Amino acid sequence: MTDAHSEIVSAKIEGGVDAVVIGGAPDGLVAAAYFARAGLRTVLLEAAGETEVVTDANADAQHETLLNGEHLFHALDPQMIDDLDLYSCGVAFSARRMGVRYFFNGGDALQLGGELRAAAQDAEPDGDAFARFVTDVFEASSFLRPLLAGPPGDTQEFRNGLATASPRLIALIERLMTQSAEQVISDYFPDGALRTAMLAEAAFRNGAPPHEPMSFSPMLARWAGEIAGLQGAVAYAEGGPAALMDALRRAAQKAKVEFRAVGAVSRILIEKDRAAGVEFASGNQLRAPIVVSAHDAATTFSTLIGSSQLDRAFQRSISIRTPRVSTAHFRVGLGEGAPDAMDDINLRQRLVYAPPVDRLRNAFLSAANGDVPGDLMIEAVFERAFAGDAPPTGNTLSILAHPSPLIEAGDSDRLDALRDAIITNTEVIIPDLRSTIETTGDITAMEQPAREGVYRQMARAAAVASAGMIGGLYFCGSEAQIGYGVNGAAGRNAAQTAIKMMARAAA
Repeated sequence: MTDAHSEIVSAKIEGGVDAVVIGGAPDGLVAAAYFARAGLRTVLLEAAGETEVVTDANADAQHETLLNGEHLFHALDPQMIDDLDLYSCGVAFSARRMGVRYFFNGGDALQLGGELRAAAQDAEPDGDAFARFVTDVFEASSFLRPLLAGPPGDTQEFRNGLATASPRLIALIERLMTQSAEQVISDYFPDGALRTAMLAEAAFRNGAPPHEPMSFSPMLARWAGEIAGLQGAVAYAEGGPAALMDALRRAAQKAKVEFRAVGAVSRILIEKDRAAGVEFASGNQLRAPIVVSAHDAATTFSTLIGSSQLDRAFQRSISIRTPRVSTAHFRVGLGEGAPDAMDDINLRQRLVYAPPVDRLRNAFLSAANGDVPGDLMIEAVFERAFAGDAPPTGNTLSILAHPSPLIEAGDSDRLDALRDAIITNTEVIIPDLRSTIETTGDITAMEQPAREGVYRQMARAAAVASAGMIGGLYFCGSEAQIGYGVNGAAGRNAAQTAIKMMARAAA
């Protein structure tokens, strides 16, 4: 008997499962919890050693990488929070309407409160312009919210929904969704600190530079979200970002989701144009009529399914104009006490370096060419400042830097250059930061930002949500979400759609 034949004979086939969810990312946990709460026997598959059942001892170490460097939240899906009762599972916020202090070249700074409508009162001399800007963007994004948070539809469905708005609002939304960030923001702020600050906000975590058409729309989508009932707010989770993963896992555990740490899934089983379960590298199979993937689109459709199972029109529809820039996450440990220059600044807020617009354009060009930009947008958070029982001293500083070039893990020279650039640009916020650093972590590249405007993102989300029209197969990876950051709506939409389809088939 050959070894290959022995492997085939020893392979096991397991049934009796209603839904299999591949991947322990936040949206995978959300989808699994929804299935289990609906009474389905649900198995969540995670790579061996990736995560475990939550304990106080392993929470930080196990979940840090899963949130991909996120240190703040701006758009957690409120329906998901209510349905899964996440507040009873431990979700809480140390700060839920964080203010922001923008730092500029030359030493100037601008302070804005966390409630953006009220912040206009403090935004002299452009307070009236800022009030108009926030009012317009909030009005447009409020109308768009249900269209962006619901099950992904095609562009025509979106336009049908948009047609219910007033002619004035339609014109406003079309302008904000199609024009460049520079064009939109310059209409409100021809010059000045607010122009620089808002351009940085629009360009942050954006794959497209601010002069490109449709580059404002990601900010519109971002402000369509809410956190703890506050539109456009930014929050810090009590216990740090890992606490959200803990809460999601507790919700899934409470719903009786079965967690399995397994070897990598080698393929999704497709039989007669329907999902039939998954197969592992060992040859073992786990059979189920519902399969949900929380991996990215390339892994799901190219690797786990394969082009032979997908028609060419679908493959074209999910093709992505991959940006050549990323966002870098970098942690530094500081010595006892924050730098003296920060003593009079509230550390319980976002600290943002906003480069001048001409340098911002050059930074995107450099990053796209694979070079480390001289100027990087910086968002810095003093983590211990949000710990209720600890003074804001002796801190870990969490830094996001954008736009960063995509750098291979082994390219030590460019990683060193990026590390130096991040520290240099952060010193606009914290003078002499370099001299206070005691420890540094690795630089990690976060999920690549979308380069397309919201229209293209919606079309892509609708395509991946269709899962190639394969029955029983659903998708809640990053491409199913519009905008960046942890949200949960994609997992909710995938699960709710699957449950409705199952009920319809049983009727």
